[in-house]
Amino acid sequence: MQRVKVPGGALTGDQWRGLAEIVRRFTPDTPLHLTTRQDLEIHDLSDVQVPAVQHRLATLGLTSVGACGDTLRNLTVCPCSGVRAGCPDLLPLAQQIRRELEAYRGIFSLPRKFKISLSACREGCAKPWINDLAFVAQRRGGAWGFRAIVAGSLGARPATGVELTDFLEACDAAPLALAAVRLFEAHGDRSNRAKARLRHVRERLGDEAFLAMLRDELAKVKSERNWPVALLREPAEPFEAHASLGLPNGDLLPDAADELGALADDPRLRIRVGLDHRVAVFARDERTLREAIARPALALPAEQRAVILACPGTRWCSRALVETNALAERIRRELGSRLPAGAMVCVSGCPNGCAHTAVADFGLSGVATTRDGQRIEAFNLLTGGGRGRTAALAQPAESKLTGDEVLRAIAARL
Repeated sequence: MQRVKVPGGALTGDQWRGLAEIVRRFTPDTPLHLTTRQDLEIHDLSDVQVPAVQHRLATLGLTSVGACGDTLRNLTVCPCSGVRAGCPDLLPLAQQIRRELEAYRGIFSLPRKFKISLSACREGCAKPWINDLAFVAQRRGGAWGFRAIVAGSLGARPATGVELTDFLEACDAAPLALAAVRLFEAHGDRSNRAKARLRHVRERLGDEAFLAMLRDELAKVKSERNWPVALLREPAEPFEAHASLGLPNGDLLPDAADELGALADDPRLRIRVGLDHRVAVFARDERTLREAIARPALALPAEQRAVILACPGTRWCSRALVETNALAERIRRELGSRLPAGAMVCVSGCPNGCAHTAVADFGLSGVATTRDGQRIEAFNLLTGGGRGRTAALAQPAESKLTGDEVLRAIAARL
């Protein structure tokens, strides 16, 4: 598998078409796959195909370096950034942060992965509370800055982050990112990967001591050199008409990628890969938007009231305990019209909860159990999460449910 970083969720038309070409040539029976961090994955590659795929990605200006492993992962930026009114363009800042951190000597040998998100709206649609470091844009006294949230992560024992400050000047965002990485490199646990994220440092030190240490490190970083001014600009001509194309189980066929490439070429539109198996399409008016998404290959990724996510499960993941996609499809088919608009249902194939089960409205975590002496696939149900936009974790509701029981349990709560 090759995981391809898509900075800020923005691809050019040529990049969309190039990805479609790669799939047709190398994995014709396997679609592109969207992740929950604005990455695209190419699965079912053989070892001998990987160098050719990496070379083609490089010619497209794309890379898989840093998309996996104990390093800085793809920086996520909410799709509305620089597109909708009141949402400043955060992609230049994200690129500045990426360059600063990739130049740091220890960035490719951190204790564990390090995730950063930037939200351009107060709603926090880049899920700030489940990242190692997150910035939520807000205006104060006529200037843009950020609410800074630190040391959150998911996994089998998830914990959302804590607020470092309710207003950070924009010019301090990159220094804070470097300070957080330096603190993590120095104090992260390298002996136990289950407790090796930045939030485990916070839990070991205690919130107050951790935040004080991070503030001290930020002061050191800022004193070491002059940092460039970060200017956050709102769009002069916003794109207010909006549609979300839902891709069941995150799968994107090459014909649909070609169509998205054509949309990306259209100056009247903006296309962004989301963080929830959806692609956002923006236009300046509803007519242009509806004409754009009426293309034949985009007919299947129709708009959905609810967000129904599923990790790959046993289809591709060696850690998965259960198959996930079939249950997600049943939820779409049988409950999709009843789920509240914007509700998030997340189906994960194991307790690690990679589909963001721990912060979902309805989270499902795969488990193996036995009934009548037979091993069966089952799910634990959690409810009431804040979708990563708030600090709320989903709470256990029912355990070891079959697929039929899951449908009934969710239906009973609607």
